[in-house]
Amino acid sequence: MRTARQSAAMRMTLCAIVIAMLGCGPGARGGDDQSGDAGYTGPTGVIRGRVWAPGLAPGMTAAGEEIPVAGAAVYLTSTRPAAIPSGVYCEPCQAAPAGAVITDHAGAFVLPEAIPGRRWLVIQKAQFRLELELDVTTGDVTLDATQTTLPSQLDPANGKWIPRIAIAAGSYDHLQNIFGKMGIGAVDASGEYTTTGGKLDLVDNGGATLGMSAGTLADLARDPVKLASYHVVFIPCSGDNYTSALADQQVLKNLRDYVKNGGKLYVTDWSGEWMDNVFPQQIELGEGGFGGNIDTPATAYTAATDTWTTSQFGSADGDAYDSNDADAIDPNLASWLGAQHGPAPSGGSGPINAHDFDAVDNWNFIQNVHPVQVGIDMNGQPVIDTPKAWVTGTNSGPFGGGSRHPLTVTFEPAGCGRVLYSTYHTTETAHAGLYPQERILLYLIMEIGVCSDNPVIL
Repeated sequence: MRTARQSAAMRMTLCAIVIAMLGCGPGARGGDDQSGDAGYTGPTGVIRGRVWAPGLAPGMTAAGEEIPVAGAAVYLTSTRPAAIPSGVYCEPCQAAPAGAVITDHAGAFVLPEAIPGRRWLVIQKAQFRLELELDVTTGDVTLDATQTTLPSQLDPANGKWIPRIAIAAGSYDHLQNIFGKMGIGAVDASGEYTTTGGKLDLVDNGGATLGMSAGTLADLARDPVKLASYHVVFIPCSGDNYTSALADQQVLKNLRDYVKNGGKLYVTDWSGEWMDNVFPQQIELGEGGFGGNIDTPATAYTAATDTWTTSQFGSADGDAYDSNDADAIDPNLASWLGAQHGPAPSGGSGPINAHDFDAVDNWNFIQNVHPVQVGIDMNGQPVIDTPKAWVTGTNSGPFGGGSRHPLTVTFEPAGCGRVLYSTYHTTETAHAGLYPQERILLYLIMEIGVCSDNPVIL
């Protein structure tokens, strides 16, 4: 049997071989670094710089609140990379071009042996990619932020790629504000989202005041072709506006197949039905709250028939609490977050303590996570998926008992897609800057989009 721990170890080993730890990903497209120059023995140059998040580079945001990108692949190639597929796809991990490097927690990189000539500099994390044509010299060149900031728009002709995104905009968790601050859309002076600018699609899940034109969340879930046109679908916290659609077996199957085929699903707190009803086995939500029994038990899904017992579905509507001792337990996330400054929900701004920060506006809690057999590999061995906790914190609410639980979890239920669930509103109110929990979203929307080395699922 291949355990989840073994599977994770295999992924880490492969990624380490490719580009030091977090370098697996679609950046592997494009062929050999500086192909056609094998055997070159002349002088070389050095190219260095820092990779920045879209819209959050120096000069684009308040001084001290810039956000770097960790784990981005950076390489030079004489052949422009192939196009990123326009919709959902399965990206297997593969060897990156020779000479590729990975950005550190501060977004820094150094390409030490750059062969002179006209080259493409490629910077990529998940479906965010920048292609920049350069005249490489034998000097030591430091690129500025205008040359190393990941794009905020899809413009392939000019080497700018972003994922295809749908947000089911709801009543409470105004996740679209973060994308506006990244330049994927726009925000007003208060930090409130104003327009998509055609850069993402908003579907209605109770937030119709935004003037959405892409239908409702129920419409999207009923349309597998439309679902497949997005790399990531976000379903932030809202009321139960369209959860009645989850009584439809075909809707449940559409969502499961979307993830199986490589789609990424991001769900927060009270919208948890869109995670827990579709994939009830990996995450066990805590008891109590407005809906009484809020968890959908693992028995609600029967893998052998790919069907659901909808009478067992829970509500996912828990009670509110703040976690004032949240901890980014993933080492890479902690290194990245701990190197930044930013505002805190409690007020003020300063260095972020990655192991002790406020994660506010939790409206649910995760009681347990469970390993789940999701299939067998091509050798007939069981494949076990173990959910990964990124952030934990104490639940001080009436049903949490003051104990520490996961606050943000990802899992891979089948195929090569991923599901992310967080118990807190990513961003409930409009404000300047990004709180720690909002920065974690920015980190994870790139992290969950990287390649998968899941074995064949039968």
